[in-house]
Formats: sequence, structure tokens, C-alpha cells
Amino acid sequence: MKRTHLYTGVAVLTFAALAYLLAWSSIFSVKSVSIVGAPTQESQALVLRLVDVEKNLPLARVEPRAISRRISAIDWVEKSSVSRNWFRGTVKVTLSPRKPIAYFNGKTLDATGKVFLLPGFTGATLPEVSSPRPSLGLAAINLFEALPSEVQRTVISLDATNESSFNLRILRDGRAISISWGKNEQNELKLKVIDALLAKPENKKIQRIDVSAPHAPIVK
Repeated sequence: MKRTHLYTGVAVLTFAALAYLLAWSSIFSVKSVSIVGAPTQESQALVLRLVDVEKNLPLARVEPRAISRRISAIDWVEKSSVSRNWFRGTVKVTLSPRKPIAYFNGKTLDATGKVFLLPGFTGATLPEVSSPRPSLGLAAINLFEALPSEVQRTVISLDATNESSFNLRILRDGRAISISWGKNEQNELKLKVIDALLAKPENKKIQRIDVSAPHAPIVK
């Protein structure tokens, strides 16, 4: 009987000691917080603020699920995970950020049609896309990606009013030209028509080309 009480007492003391070590002692405390996958310094700083874990805080008090919930509210984060390393005293946040493929109505757009604002992002090489809704923005990007790379480099912006009406603004020979493209079809023919029109001396000052009907183009 005495041994039973002794074992019980030892178990209680052991549990209390472990509880103290985990929840109160500085032995298992936060020594550092690392953010992996943040694409910019500004986005990393934002995530660090949301993690809200101070150094020397006992690791047992760090709640990975609570941190994950806060991070999931960030629109540019597609997936995230939070882990603790008890021996090193580290909290690690791993992010899978959304990849911008275009500027869309003042924000950025990814391949799924998600519109988001990425702090500190200045992807000047991305095309500007304007449309009433993200799905049309993606349709405009589909047109952009169907163009040869040498043509893509000349595109300043794209806009779409509907699935049959795309418009491009390109920079050619130092001047901006607006092109009414129409549907995303007959693209190779339309490019040949544009090149042929711009090669004519009488078209040196044109500002608009309509190739929505490539066999009957219009210049202005």
C-alpha cells in the first residue's frame, strides 16, 4: 500500500515537473521564428506580425493551429504549415504563396483566378489586365500566353469586355498602338496582318488597328 502511494506520489511529481518544464521553464522556450516561402520582405514582415510569438515564450504555449488560422486569412497565401522544434527552440512557418501572372484592376491575379494584393511586389514585367471579372482576366491572360514571346514583350496591357472582345495595347517602334483583337482565335493570321500593316509607309502614324476580322482589318 505504501509503495502504491509512493509510486503515485512520484508520478504526480514527475508530471508536475514536466508540466513546469514545458509551460514555465526557459529550457523549452522560443529561441527563433523562421518564415519560409514569403516572396518579399514586406510579406515576410506581415506573416511575422501575425505569428505573434515572442522569444523566450515557452514552446508549449505556442499554438500552431491558431497561428495557421491567422495566416489563412492572408489572400496571397495558398497553403501554410506551422511546426515547433523542441530541441532547437524554433517555430517554423512554411508558406506556399500564390504566383502572380498579371496585374488585375490594381491588384494581382494568379492562374486560378484568385485576385490578391501581395505586399512589396513590383513585378513590372507582368501585363496589366483589365476586365469586369477575374474569369475574363484569366481569358485575357490565356490570349497573352498564346502569343509568341517576342510579341508578349511588346504588350503593355490587355482588357476584355467579354469572351469575344479582347483589346491589346502594344509598344512598337517607340509608339503605343491599340489593337482590337476580337476573339482569341486566328492569332497567327492576326499577327501577320498587324506586321504587314505596320510595315506600310502610309501607316507610320496610325494609333489603332482592328483585326477582329483579320481579312478586313481597319486602321486609324
